[in-house]
Amino acid sequence: MKKIFLLFFLLFISLKAQELVEFDYELDAYYSNVSAFIDLDRDKNITDGSKLKESEIYSKLFYKTFEPNIFLIEAAVHPMNILGTYYRKENEDKYTKENINKFNPVKALTAGFEEPYSLTFFLGRMMIFSKKDGERVGKNRAYMGYMFTVGDKTIKDNKSYTDKWFNFEFKLKGTREKRNRDLDWSFRVGARLHDNRDFVDTVYVGARRKSIDYDKGVYSLVYNSSITTLFSFRKDNFEMTDAEFTVGKILPISFDGISFSLELGYLYTSKYKYDGELRNDGVDSHQAIIRPNINWKF
Repeated sequence: MKKIFLLFFLLFISLKAQELVEFDYELDAYYSNVSAFIDLDRDKNITDGSKLKESEIYSKLFYKTFEPNIFLIEAAVHPMNILGTYYRKENEDKYTKENINKFNPVKALTAGFEEPYSLTFFLGRMMIFSKKDGERVGKNRAYMGYMFTVGDKTIKDNKSYTDKWFNFEFKLKGTREKRNRDLDWSFRVGARLHDNRDFVDTVYVGARRKSIDYDKGVYSLVYNSSITTLFSFRKDNFEMTDAEFTVGKILPISFDGISFSLELGYLYTSKYKYDGELRNDGVDSHQAIIRPNINWKF
């Protein structure tokens, strides 16, 4: 993985020098990343969706899926997940005792993320949402297409295992940042395949939506909230392996676009998710999810 990251870093530098690639980044406690957008449209005729309704955005991207205009490469890390594995490695006795007491705060803070880092390739159709006065577009994009993600580690109960895995997804994702409101959405369906046979191959479907409005009160449920759902099934017999559901409350602060968020949820893991030594004697598990976070605009 290190050699792959280095190879693409050198490629990015070369493309940047030729002004063929645009970079963006995101800092987050659970998902931080650096992205490179490579424009495949020689005429640079990328649609501006600023005045389109949300349904029109979806339909225009869908009907143009087989006419890709963007190639995206993204390197991501999951800081909280990495901290969770480090904590268990350095405090195994304390971690085990917390498990026996039924509530493990480290698991609650990291549940739902199964890898420390990943590398993603995306090919599809993209449109932008332009800002006034020629400001940088940044994350103001929506795209739909085909995504391939790879990694060499999988995490279970805050313990890292060697496992060359890859995901293949069909995904719709978008972000709109306005002066007083941010909106993020993501819909995906895909498959996850593992080299380590203790982890079963799965198919999954998931959705996420988050809305922040800096002009609304802190008690607004519609505009300052988030919701996430994910359902996974074994590839061989379609038995459910896990189900995740979270709801979040966002507390926006008017200055500098800063907001605090807290997501609470539930993660169900069935006896069919693991094989071999990881199967846990065929017992289903139920896990609370707690995800505090800070968001801000750059």
